[in-house]
Amino acid sequence: MLSASVTPVVLISACGLVTLALYNRLGAILARIRAFHQQKIELLENLHELEFGEQQMLLDMLDSQIEKVTLKARLIQKGLCCLLAAIAAFLLCCLFAGATVFHKWVGMVALGMGILGVCLFLVGLGWAMRELGLSLSPLEEESDYLEIVMAHKKAKSQGGKRLKVAESA
Repeated sequence: MLSASVTPVVLISACGLVTLALYNRLGAILARIRAFHQQKIELLENLHELEFGEQQMLLDMLDSQIEKVTLKARLIQKGLCCLLAAIAAFLLCCLFAGATVFHKWVGMVALGMGILGVCLFLVGLGWAMRELGLSLSPLEEESDYLEIVMAHKKAKSQGGKRLKVAESA
C-alpha cells in the first residue's frame, strides 16, 4: 500500500512547486496591472501637461499593456486551475491506491486518477509555457514606445535649436 502511494506523492510535490512559482508570477503580474491602472489614472488627471499626440499614444500604449498583461494573468490562472486539479487527482489516486487492499477493482480507479493527474499536470505546464512565450511582448511594446517618444523629443529639441540659431543670425 505504501509503495503504491509513493509515485503520486512525488508528483504532488512537483505540482506544488510549479504551483508556487505560478502563484508568485501571478502576484507580480497583478501588481504590474495595478501599476498600469495607477499610471493611467495619473495620466488622465494630468492630460493638460502633454501634447495631444503624446497623450493619445501613451493612453493607447497603456491600454495595450493592460490587455496583454491581463492575458498573461488569465493564462497563468488556467495553468493554476489545471495544476490544482492535478494535485486533487493525485490525492485521490493515493487514496484509491491504498483502498486496493480492501477491493482489487479500486486499483483501476486509482490508475485512472493517476493518468488524469498526469494529463492535468501536462496541460497546466502547457499553459505556463504559453504564458512564458508571451512574457517579453509587453516589454518589447514599452521599448518601441520609448524609442518613438525619444525620437519625437530629439526631433523637437533639434528643431528648437535651429530656430534659435536662425533668430540670432
